[in-house]
Amino acid sequence: MDYVKKAWLNGLFFIVALVVNALGAFGLINGSSQKEVSDKYLTLITPDPSTFSIWSVIYLFLTLSIVFMIWKKEDAYYQAAINKISYLFIFSSILNMAWIIAFSFEQLVLSTIFILVFAVTLTLICLELLKIQTGQHFLLPLTFGLYTGWLFIASVVNVAATLVKNEWNGFGLPTEVLASATLIVAIVLVFGVLLRVKNAVFPIPIAWAFFGIYRFLISPEGFNDAYPMLKVVSLVGMAVLLMMSGLQLYKNHYWVIPKNHKA
Repeated sequence: MDYVKKAWLNGLFFIVALVVNALGAFGLINGSSQKEVSDKYLTLITPDPSTFSIWSVIYLFLTLSIVFMIWKKEDAYYQAAINKISYLFIFSSILNMAWIIAFSFEQLVLSTIFILVFAVTLTLICLELLKIQTGQHFLLPLTFGLYTGWLFIASVVNVAATLVKNEWNGFGLPTEVLASATLIVAIVLVFGVLLRVKNAVFPIPIAWAFFGIYRFLISPEGFNDAYPMLKVVSLVGMAVLLMMSGLQLYKNHYWVIPKNHKA
């Protein structure tokens, strides 16, 4: 398939995924929105509802990226990007829709499988973009850095919600200890992924989620400041993630990813 058809197919699958996301958000798939399902299986690391506004930013940048790949399809960089990431992007869109449907039907184990594969697929896109990076192209690395980072932490929360639904006792440990350990492990994993993708944006949405977790922990509508240790872990974790981002930005000579990466 030539790159022009791939570019348009990216747009088609993106639009269909947007429609399915909208149906899920309004509770039109199984009578419950994603928020309602999430509230039903609330965890100590569920971010404040306002945190999820980041989806509007991600979808804005995805829209711009799709438009640029179609509009700039004669540009050598965008041709390379289309050829390298189109199948992965289409697969990620299918996984996006599958996750929405599974989560809406409260099939949390299945939704966890979908979202984990989804996050891995986006990580592979970041790696492909790293391989083709030349000059000062930033839109695609920025977009998929945001997208991958958010899906990373969404996967962690999805796993936690699945454990809540299945009434896992956490080896008898206090829930605050388990939640704190989960965030610490997540930070370690972020560091490992960052070493590979070298995308300075990747930790930022995760830091945003940590701030959202903190906000919900102290909110009267959330946990009303009942978990002091987890509150500290979420704030310190946010700071560590932002430092990771800043350090990677410095190593990239103040660019999203290295301008001339040698694979």
